[in-house]
Amino acid sequence: MLGNLTIRKCDKRDESAVVKLNLNFMQEVMAENPYWTSLEIPTEEEMKNILREALTMPENILIFVGEIDGNVIGYANTWTVYSIWSRGKSLTIDDLYIALPYRKNGIGQKMMEYLMSFAKENGYRRVQLHAELNNERAHSLYRKLGFSEEEIMFFMKQIEI
Repeated sequence: MLGNLTIRKCDKRDESAVVKLNLNFMQEVMAENPYWTSLEIPTEEEMKNILREALTMPENILIFVGEIDGNVIGYANTWTVYSIWSRGKSLTIDDLYIALPYRKNGIGQKMMEYLMSFAKENGYRRVQLHAELNNERAHSLYRKLGFSEEEIMFFMKQIEI
């Protein structure tokens, strides 16, 4: 039996847990989708620095965590864009990840519902996301939550720094 799920904005105290979850997420996705292997998995220290930077930009990037009994078991990385077509802010859900032992318990759905409520309460006009073509679990959840499926190409180019 799972404990009580709390969903809240990520802060400094979540650093280690979110870094670990994000690194696990990257490894899982790269194993399933070869096109992501063009990205290099950052070290734990690099990921901490990336997370720290993200947390300094709440007007652009918001990270939410799901916590059970004081343990962070999932996260959602979101970003805000102003959409002319939507006539206002759009919340893009870039990553949604639940640790393997906690999956299939409705946590992803609860986090998505929380994000949609957050968007509504904060004046967002649209919530959008993308999912890999072979991620049927995600597709099923998003359809269940009323998201419409649109055909769009996603292009990616790695920029060497």
